Amino acid sequence: MGERVSLGVLFPLRVLCGLILVLEGWGKLQSGWLHGTALLGMLDGWIADGKPYHFFLPMVLSARAHPKIFGALVTSGELVIGASMLLGLLTRVGAFLGAVMLYSIAFASGQGLAPPGNALLMAAIFTIFILAPPGRVLGLDAALRGRLPGWMV
Repeated sequence: MGERVSLGVLFPLRVLCGLILVLEGWGKLQSGWLHGTALLGMLDGWIADGKPYHFFLPMVLSARAHPKIFGALVTSGELVIGASMLLGLLTRVGAFLGAVMLYSIAFASGQGLAPPGNALLMAAIFTIFILAPPGRVLGLDAALRGRLPGWMV
């Protein structure tokens, strides 16, 4: 079996993850996350409940101090990374940024291996996408493969 077959099985997973991120980002855009109040309320709840992992608490406190910046980063990150996955464009770069964002959300919200929450699972999927770029099959990365460095596509 060639690379096209092995990477081809990741296509539905790439599209599903992209769709989830675009829908989440669009919902955040519509509900005012760019103003920071929704993020601040969520962070306050997580801190009050003691959910953030101890090693990640300084990052949560930094996000709490600057909710507009982090709200805009999360919203735009979900939209851009989701679009990258849907189009199969620069999937390795998008997967790296997505993994960083999703691991951050998982650590900040105290997600473990059991539900609720899917950030940890999606972060693990994006880690696989860094190693095996799914955009090379039915994505724009296939056309860019010889023109850009391998770490990008």
